[in-house]
Amino acid sequence: MSPSTPTPTPTPTPARPPRLSLEPLDVSKHLPSFHETWADPTNLIWSTDTTPRTIDETRAWMLPRTHAHDPAVENYAILLAAAPEAIAAALSSSSSSAAAPPPPPRCIGNCGVLPAGERLMLGYGLQRAYWGRGYMSEAVPLLLRRYWGATPGARRLHAVVNPENVASVRILVANGFVVEEVLPGEELRAKGIGSPVLYRLERPP
Repeated sequence: MSPSTPTPTPTPTPARPPRLSLEPLDVSKHLPSFHETWADPTNLIWSTDTTPRTIDETRAWMLPRTHAHDPAVENYAILLAAAPEAIAAALSSSSSSAAAPPPPPRCIGNCGVLPAGERLMLGYGLQRAYWGRGYMSEAVPLLLRRYWGATPGARRLHAVVNPENVASVRILVANGFVVEEVLPGEELRAKGIGSPVLYRLERPP
């Protein structure tokens, strides 16, 4: 009997590095990107906040939404890593013996938890150019894991979303949020938008 042919061991596929990372929101580092996100009126269509029009207005709006200003705030810049192709191109284009630094990650939005009265509110925003690519669906779980780990005393989170904002509703539901109540929402109805809904997420066991 001829010896059996050994079954070749499959070569494992290298894991693709994560697209996103989070770092604490910082006015000195992230102001231009934050302005690009929130000076776009589309990002505040579901909100009663006023769109900042100048970089100084954005700075004033951003500062109280940072941990450095208020330790109760946990707000993070969403960083998009450069594509592997761009990193490879940067390395191959270097003419010197020292490798060229890879392209830095780009800040494309922010997500965080801010106190609002007796509630801790989840909020987020993404630059419009990056909508529809699943980035916020990746960023919110990253935020929740970091937040629960950093705040052992927090028992629950809330978020307000309009049911017409289908993408945000999907993100909340996918992360375990449930409807708590429908809010009055007179200001949003004045903008031609329906009543907002308050969602709740209990701390995981």
